[in-house]
Amino acid sequence: MQRRALLKLLASGAIMLHSPTLYAVNEVKKAKPLKRVIWILQRGAVDSLHTIIPAFEKNLISLRPDLVTGLENAFSLDDQYKLHPSLINVHDLFLRKELSCIVATSTGYKGRSHFDGQDYLESGLGAPNLQSGWLGRAMDTLGTEGIAISKSTPLAFRDSSRGRNFYPSNFDNSIDSLTDDLVALYQYDEKLTKALTSGTEIKSALMSDSKKRPSASFSKLCGECADIMQSKPNIQFVMIESGGWDTHKAQNARLSRVLGQLDDGIAQLKKGLGKDWKNTLVLVTSEFGRTVRQNGTGGTDHGTASSMFIAGGSHLGGSVHGTWPGLSDDALFEKRDLAPTTNTFSWISTAIKQHLGLTLSQARAIFPDHPSYDCELFKRE
Repeated sequence: MQRRALLKLLASGAIMLHSPTLYAVNEVKKAKPLKRVIWILQRGAVDSLHTIIPAFEKNLISLRPDLVTGLENAFSLDDQYKLHPSLINVHDLFLRKELSCIVATSTGYKGRSHFDGQDYLESGLGAPNLQSGWLGRAMDTLGTEGIAISKSTPLAFRDSSRGRNFYPSNFDNSIDSLTDDLVALYQYDEKLTKALTSGTEIKSALMSDSKKRPSASFSKLCGECADIMQSKPNIQFVMIESGGWDTHKAQNARLSRVLGQLDDGIAQLKKGLGKDWKNTLVLVTSEFGRTVRQNGTGGTDHGTASSMFIAGGSHLGGSVHGTWPGLSDDALFEKRDLAPTTNTFSWISTAIKQHLGLTLSQARAIFPDHPSYDCELFKRE
């Protein structure tokens, strides 16, 4: 009798295991992969007019006669805008509809101090606040963690205990720093400035081919970032700092160099993240833009409106967003700068709200002073 009872019990168990309905009840539901955000902060104020070039603007040549050289090889985005020729991989992402460009945007900051402008950008509020950062609020709102690839904890992480910083101890960017220091040192010596500018332009031209371009410092940082994200799947927010954007002098050579580094870095992120690229949003912003007119040292000075990039494997890209204000004297902000027509924080809020599937209250907790735009950047799930 005991043997017969055992056989019945085993038979009933086999039926349960092979029953689709019963098996579905016991099946463990797979967790969805964590959607992530990478913010690249371009410290120094990027020149948007030579990053996303308004090719239709007739005033551009007269305003920048010495800076438009070398832009004839710029990549077409549409029938109005072109992309700087150093942004090879960025253009490829645009064609794949994984990246969008935004023109004439700003945080609302009207001053021209790098320090104040960056504090404003990192806080993400309508007024300067050194005690709270938008990434810190994002981490606290969602209960997740973040990491900054930087030498110190940035303001963007403040008022939260969920973020930390990391910087490779063997990282070396001395060559790039030396170039910037030499440009600053020789700014008032016409002969030395001319010689240095010529040398850096020749170097930039020789390295313009992406296949010959050496691995740049920022590219290495992005590679480190991708490795960290792959090894620590619980990290949702990442911040990476990029320097060298303050192009008061020798702008053509310097901008080509830093844009090339940015381009390599974004390519490294996509490569390193692999299949997780589809779950990642990349934001690229700067504290403000630069003057519309060139200055007397082959560069531009601190301005107002700038540009930004939005990228990711699930992004509905391939578009240039924003309203163009024009470059006529009457259209310029304070008769010198590109006028802002949209808000950087509202674009960031729109992107992360759609990408992360945030509720309205969650989005407002991160950017309380800047509502999202009614613009579809990601497919609604």
